[in-house]
This record gives sequence, structure tokens and C-alpha cells, in this order.
Amino acid sequence: MGYAVFLKMNEATHAWFEHIRTQLNLGTEQSQAKALGNVLSEIACEIIEQVFVELLQKQKQKNDDHAQKHAADSEKVIHQILETMRKYLPWSVSFFSNERLIPLVNYLAGLLTERDRQIYVRYALDPVLVQEAFAQIEKVRDGQMSYVPRAFQALTKIVDEGVTSLIRKPKQLLKFNLVVDKTLNGVIHMTTHLGYKRLEKLGEKIDSDTANEYIEHFLYFMQKEA
Repeated sequence: MGYAVFLKMNEATHAWFEHIRTQLNLGTEQSQAKALGNVLSEIACEIIEQVFVELLQKQKQKNDDHAQKHAADSEKVIHQILETMRKYLPWSVSFFSNERLIPLVNYLAGLLTERDRQIYVRYALDPVLVQEAFAQIEKVRDGQMSYVPRAFQALTKIVDEGVTSLIRKPKQLLKFNLVVDKTLNGVIHMTTHLGYKRLEKLGEKIDSDTANEYIEHFLYFMQKEA
């Protein structure tokens, strides 16, 4: 029995994606590149918002100047990442013919699953990584604050598994030319570095209550599989 991360997909977004996938697999001659780029951008932003934005909104509502400042600083980083996704995802997909988009949409469809009438984007986790994360998290739960940075590092690795499943692997399937591939590698590195650096800073500065709130928020997305 392993763990996987489950991220909600909006019903309308799922219907939009499935419509495009159906059109591609039926061999439509009308280009789907622009529509697919837009829906992939929407999916990416939905994921980022539920993982990070909802958490930051909770922190901003606290009567705690320290927590509010951390949340405001983090919000700027997340906003920059969202803007980058909205710019580069549609642009990157716009280069391709329908035929070359089919492996991508079918790969992404394989990551979708339904639970209790809710569609999720799902990616599996390395059991060793999960074990490492829980080992650090238990120390934090026991009040050992020196383990907070390590717990956040472990959670960052879990987030990065998602980046691999949802961004890096799909990019490989599209087989971009050298110039575009280099551009996208730079974009991926920049956005992940910004996000991970922010998590690292939080892990070094927040108090025990806030650390546990962050940890429980991230653990909410991790579920055991039968």
C-alpha cells in the first residue's frame, strides 16, 4: 500500500480538457493547440492555488503580524509563478500539430482519477520519500523544532515529484526543438527555485504552531492507496 498525491480538478476544466482530448483522438483537422494550451494553464493554476494560495489566505487571516508578513511575501512569489504558467504553457503548446499533441493528452488523462464524484489529478510517490517525510514530520509533531527545515525539505521533494509527473514528463513527450526546450527548462528551473526557496525560508523562521499548520495542509493531499 503506497501513497499518492490527489489534487482536485474543477468539473468545468475537466470537461474542457476531455472535449479537447476527444477531438484530438477522433482526428479533427481543426487545430487544438491554442485550446489545449489554455486548459493546461488553467489546470496548472488550479493546482498551485489549492496547494499554496488557500494556505496563505488562512495565514493572512490570523491576528499575527509575523504570520501575515510571511504570507504576503509568499503570495508575491506564488503570483509570479502563476503569471509565468499563464504565459508559457499556452505558448509552448502552440507550436504543435494535433497529431503530436495526442500522446500528451492521453498521458495526462492517465493521471486523472475519480473519487466520490470528484475528479483528481493524481501522482504516485516514492515510498522511500514518503517514509523520509513522515520521519521528519513526527519529530516536528513531538515539538522538536530543529526538524522543521528537514520536514519542509521532505515536503519540497514531494512537490517536486509532482513537477516531474505534471510538467517534466509531459515536456519530454512533446520533444521540443533545442531552443524552445532550453527556454522551458529555464522557466521550470526559475519557478521551482522560487517556490522551493520560499518553502526553505519558511522552514527556518516560523513557529511550531504555524509549522504544524503548513505540514497538515500539505499532508491533506497525500492519501493512502488500496
